[in-house]
Amino acid sequence: MEAPLSTWLIQSGTVVCMDRAGTIVSGDVLIERGVITAIGADATARAARLPAGEPAGVIDARGGWVLPGLVQGHLHLCQTLFRGRAEQGDLLRWLREAIWPFEAAHTPDSIAASARLGVLELLAGGVTCVNDMGTVHHGDAIAAALEQSGIRAVFGKALMDRGDGVPRGLSETADQALASALALADRWDGAGDGRIRVSLAPRFILSCSEPLWRGVRDASRARGMIVHTHLAESPGEALEVQAVVGDTAARYFATHELLSQRFVGAHGIWLDTEELGMLAQARAALVHCPGSNLKLGSGLANVRAWLDAGVRCGLGSDGAACNNRLDTFHELSLAAGVSRVTHAAAPLTAREALSLATLDGAAALGWDAAIGSLEPGKQADVIVLDARGAHVAPVDPADPYTAIVHAARATDVLLTMVAGRVLYRDGAWTTLDPELVVRDAEHQSQALQRRVERA
Repeated sequence: MEAPLSTWLIQSGTVVCMDRAGTIVSGDVLIERGVITAIGADATARAARLPAGEPAGVIDARGGWVLPGLVQGHLHLCQTLFRGRAEQGDLLRWLREAIWPFEAAHTPDSIAASARLGVLELLAGGVTCVNDMGTVHHGDAIAAALEQSGIRAVFGKALMDRGDGVPRGLSETADQALASALALADRWDGAGDGRIRVSLAPRFILSCSEPLWRGVRDASRARGMIVHTHLAESPGEALEVQAVVGDTAARYFATHELLSQRFVGAHGIWLDTEELGMLAQARAALVHCPGSNLKLGSGLANVRAWLDAGVRCGLGSDGAACNNRLDTFHELSLAAGVSRVTHAAAPLTAREALSLATLDGAAALGWDAAIGSLEPGKQADVIVLDARGAHVAPVDPADPYTAIVHAARATDVLLTMVAGRVLYRDGAWTTLDPELVVRDAEHQSQALQRRVERA
């Protein structure tokens, strides 16, 4: 395992800062004690003045892009072991017949294996921060896996106290659900030197009672916790929501004062103009999950309409059970393509798409002051991407965004660093053993399948 170093100099790359000014610099990035201290000529000059023996580590980025680490705004790491085992197309049937039975059969060991497998894939694909929704139980096992891996994360246990088709193993009372979520926060919020934050994660309208929603609202206000939930994902879901609460999910959230700058809603496909206005007024965020939306046949989100309404936006893969990959580059390409269909007059530009997975994605999680762009004073969540492959050539030096969004691949990632600590470099992980992780995942997946069959 590679030890963290106090100082790094990333040399001679094309630095795509993803800041609001759109800065692109050919040169160096200097990192000291986990923080970016200089970029470009300033980095070169400052590094030359460092004491003998510094920088402790040098990374040659010639022929590569240096980018802020990618932010995955909506994930279910507990579902990585379900990859290929839940192929039904409709959202509610998929949940009730496959996902919930598998989640109910999880043990601490299987859920930890699932999380490690997901993080293994994510780090190799340049992801440095995730927003994860676990299942009802075993949140400590997920938290421990996240902390050990070195990744940055917002995570929370799924809150569920009602709903058709919910297995007994996922059923809690509203009081039990909220109490266990807050206890999880007491144990883990701020862990990993501040890399780990704990959210409140009510699954969606159909799985949470009004008392539970009120408790989530009050706890979020009192503790400043993110509320991470699913919103307007499919037409079938919308019909059931209307039958249960007499309104749409977004209007229910607005009426019950759940919308705020701490609210992060995944999917948001079937929101109307008025609902987008409600979210924008509250400074709430939506996370676009195009791969999952396409695979489940849920629909096409109009992200241009979100942005035009003033809604903060991020990008996510959702879970490996409905994608089936945790590949942000795949999502970037899909997001750009879907936008050409949903809003042909003004589709997302490549830079806008990339911002969903960098600065805008960090802002959606309330973390943009620290991550999401390469700027002095920010945390050194940095990736290096190989720009020399035939599949990206030729590259316009003035427009790396188009090549990154439409041509780059997860396999182009050469380096993934979080808070100045290298977690993945040149095909090797520093905190995870890939052979052990995959072998354990295969073993736990088989045992999980047997438990589901016996249930």
